[in-house]
Amino acid sequence: MYFMRMLGTFLCFLPILSVLLEQQRATYWLALLGINAFIWPTAAYLRAARSVTPKKREHQHLVLDAAAGGFWIAVTGLCALPSVVIATILVCDRLSAGGLKLMRKALLALIAGFLVTWLAQGMPFHPQVSETTLYATLPLIAIYILALSLLSHSISRQLSRKTRELERIAMTDPFLDIANRRLLELRIHTELDKLTASCHSSALMFIDIDNFKEANDRYGHKAGDTLLVAVSAILRQVTRHNGTPARLGGDEFVVLLPNTSVEEASAVARQIMDEAAQVRVFPDNALNCTLSIGIACATAQMASVNDWLKAADDALYNAKRDGKNRIFAY
Repeated sequence: MYFMRMLGTFLCFLPILSVLLEQQRATYWLALLGINAFIWPTAAYLRAARSVTPKKREHQHLVLDAAAGGFWIAVTGLCALPSVVIATILVCDRLSAGGLKLMRKALLALIAGFLVTWLAQGMPFHPQVSETTLYATLPLIAIYILALSLLSHSISRQLSRKTRELERIAMTDPFLDIANRRLLELRIHTELDKLTASCHSSALMFIDIDNFKEANDRYGHKAGDTLLVAVSAILRQVTRHNGTPARLGGDEFVVLLPNTSVEEASAVARQIMDEAAQVRVFPDNALNCTLSIGIACATAQMASVNDWLKAADDALYNAKRDGKNRIFAY
């Protein structure tokens, strides 16, 4: 706001000064114009910076800017080109900054500032535009509109980055920094769509930490949380090239492996189990970390996301039923 206000008041200063000099206005008008152009932007900045609600304060300043614009349009006697350009920029700028609500307030302030000043001045009317004023107005038209466009583009890019960040947060487990169920199901759905158009297979891996509840109850939630973090780190590392590891809930994890056969998925599962066996989070290494893993491969015949998840869950159930610490693959 500070830069744009400084730029705007300076560029408006040039055509208004040209008109005032041509009309041979008194020195105090020139001084007032200088205050508006060179002192007001800094005063507005300091006032907003010290405010508890700077955004609200800046909206007030934008309305005051519009009133000042109406004031100078009246002082110049409605000199046609500067008046139209200044009014248009003020209104459009407020629309981009605060929407229709702020634009309406600014427009009313501009009209009020104009009418009060114009009537008080005896309704002067000097629409003629000299060549000097014409050239003094051109920088306002070109430079300010270009600067406003660059600012809008910058804000748009910032909003785009923030939107992507919010989407990432919404689809990530905040504790483990891996995908949550929402993102996992979107990825699975996308993979099923690809499978219908090709003949390759992809694997879904259900992973459960064996005896996690008992260990959590025995050694406390801090040790349990540390174990979850360690396992999620292993999943990210082992599947970093093409897999999507996700936390389904509690101590259950799911890994989507596109373009992966059941044999390849089993090899990945074995690597995950070997890495997990090296984890030491419990006091005195009293317990080893073991995993039960169920694998289900989908082809073009797989009907839905839930069907695939159920198949992998059934495989996990078989792995646990067979004694845990093992891999079961359909």
